[in-house]
Amino acid sequence: MAWRWTRAVLVPGFPSRVQQVRGHLHSASLQKFFTNKTHKKYCENCGKPSALLLERCSYCGEALSDSQIAAMGRDPLLEAVLDAGTSDFDELYRSFELLVLKHRYPVGREHLLVMPKDTCYDLRQLRRRQVPFLKKMYQKGMECLRSLCMLPEEAPDPPVACGFSYPADYNHLHLHLVAAPFTRLELFARRRGYPHSDVQPSLLPVFYPLPEVEVQLQKKGIVRPHPALDLAGEEAQSQWISRLDSQGRQG
Repeated sequence: MAWRWTRAVLVPGFPSRVQQVRGHLHSASLQKFFTNKTHKKYCENCGKPSALLLERCSYCGEALSDSQIAAMGRDPLLEAVLDAGTSDFDELYRSFELLVLKHRYPVGREHLLVMPKDTCYDLRQLRRRQVPFLKKMYQKGMECLRSLCMLPEEAPDPPVACGFSYPADYNHLHLHLVAAPFTRLELFARRRGYPHSDVQPSLLPVFYPLPEVEVQLQKKGIVRPHPALDLAGEEAQSQWISRLDSQGRQG
């Protein structure tokens, strides 16, 4: 059964679990409802916040449980947009339209976040008219990445995984640019139930590559969730990430 953004659904790979996909979580152990805008799961190992639905930290790989749910006092990305001066992320670029930050919890050689300064919660709010701006976000992010990597002007762009994660860990839309080689692969899963060889299947964020997002917006006007069963898509995305990782290690 395919899940949708706004319905309580069966989570792919976890037929006994019913979750409210649109940012809500009911904790059976805590007997409470929580929302992603006010609460996160905080990893006890590294401190990284994660969306409530997720069961594994994308930065260090530690398991997450409902006991780690806590109120989110401040959102570092929103503070960065407001230029509050207290963000946990290093700022690389700022304009009237967008912001480029260096991720505090990188999963690659370099890991940048590119954000619009206009209000936008996550990729569900993107529409066709914003495709040109997404291209601008990518271009500015790549400029900052090339500068960080100290690449000469004639050098090709580094191998990069570029896209959006859903559900997101922060309360403002952000585009990931992760330069290979990668240190963790949890961020790049194509569906929520992602089987690891060394651990039990866990609920992870779904990664939407930027080219796929642009195609969906051009054709349908919105970004639709990945099908619950898409073996070809999963294999293609896995091979893409593996190829980028290999290129990064060779470089």
